[in-house]
Amino acid sequence: MATMITSDCINCGACEPECPNNAISAGDPVYVIDPLLCTECVGFHDYEACAAVCPVDVCVTDPNNIETEEALIGRAKKLHQEIEFGAQFESRFRKGESQPDKPQSSKPAASPSAAKTSAAVSEPAATAKGAGVDLGKVDLTSLALPDAGEWEITAQCFKCGEQYAVSAKRFMIGNVLFCPHCFKSMVIKDDLNFRIRTALKDSYDEWSKRLEAFQARREEEIKEFQQKLKNDLKALEGEREKTIQRVNEQLNGIAVSYKAPGKPSKKRSMFGWG
Repeated sequence: MATMITSDCINCGACEPECPNNAISAGDPVYVIDPLLCTECVGFHDYEACAAVCPVDVCVTDPNNIETEEALIGRAKKLHQEIEFGAQFESRFRKGESQPDKPQSSKPAASPSAAKTSAAVSEPAATAKGAGVDLGKVDLTSLALPDAGEWEITAQCFKCGEQYAVSAKRFMIGNVLFCPHCFKSMVIKDDLNFRIRTALKDSYDEWSKRLEAFQARREEEIKEFQQKLKNDLKALEGEREKTIQRVNEQLNGIAVSYKAPGKPSKKRSMFGWG
């Protein structure tokens, strides 16, 4: 593994879901990369995904642990034995070359409808079985905030007063910004860097709590719905038994009262007295 996360990590969590090998996890006090799982995204991208989304550029090369492309693709093949990488594959060592072969899974391809369902709902789909209903969890992926690296911040030139957009990644201590209007430079100091990092972290933390609260509330509503459904089904079963009994009595009554041809009838008195 030639990638590491420095102590300047702001714990935004943007890098973790991007890793194709699940090599990144929350550590104490910053996120860490497992060297036994990291392949620098060789086989999947021609760049390192964690570094691409990091808003503060703390996913950097580890000078004490350099690995070859051959070693990295070999690790990728061991970690993903269900994938056929082919002779040409995505790799930062081959950045800028012609489009390589995409990794092909050896598993049967899912139908378009199945793929759509899988992408939209990560938990089991809603199914009804007997008196129980499993509605699963809501996939809140579409409600996540943009990747931290996608934010664009409006900077204002202190010389000409014009404003211009700058990627959040570039607001690092010591980084130099140049106004596109007058080309005056501005150096990012620690106070500006800290305020931007803090604003990002606080915003992501607050939004995560809102999503968690929404999920918890929905799960409680599902429990209440399931209990109500059980009660309704139980009541309906009781109505079913009553219906069966009533129909049986009705059918038996019809059959017993039927006057079949040739059935002896009681002789009546000529005076009509019985």
